[in-house]
Amino acid sequence: MARAPDEAPDIELADELVFRPRELVLQPFTREEIGHGKTPDRRVLRGREIVGFSEIKSPRDDWLDEQLDAAPPGVMVGGARPDPTFNRIARHVQKAARQFDAVNPSRGQPNILVFVNHDDKSDYRDLRETVTGIFHTDTGERFATMKNISDRTIASAKRRIDLFIWIDGRRRRIEGYVINDGARPDHMLQVCSMFELDSSRIPR
Repeated sequence: MARAPDEAPDIELADELVFRPRELVLQPFTREEIGHGKTPDRRVLRGREIVGFSEIKSPRDDWLDEQLDAAPPGVMVGGARPDPTFNRIARHVQKAARQFDAVNPSRGQPNILVFVNHDDKSDYRDLRETVTGIFHTDTGERFATMKNISDRTIASAKRRIDLFIWIDGRRRRIEGYVINDGARPDHMLQVCSMFELDSSRIPR
């Protein structure tokens, strides 16, 4: 049985690191609004003006822990499996896009997807590779590795998300950003202004 994550601490951490320092307020949706369909986690306000929508996802890999929880005493668990990291991130992107569509179908405001990561085998580079399809080496070389995911699996979903932010949940720090400039150039300029980003230095 999958372990249900407690979203509240991750939303609070995202607020603390990403939104509050920039005088942006995260406003929850009402019970009535949530009752009409799946929404993202928060509206983003500056003053009383809605300037975006935000969804916070919490990647984690409880695969081994869940096997241990279910196994009788003394039974060995584990085994081989495909690396789930990129597919897990892709599923989060697809789900978030549907949630944004529920409240922002006309794309009137930017959509911001924040990952608060709890998987010790995953980091910001995995987000960048999933979204762009490109692996960046430490020496500056780039190799197309995940184009099947970036350009096929999540091609439609990622066009509805303007900014991706990766937070290391264990170290409580922002590790990086990915900008989507393929959908709305005006939104790219808006999120760069909101979060004080230099678009020339942010992957896309």
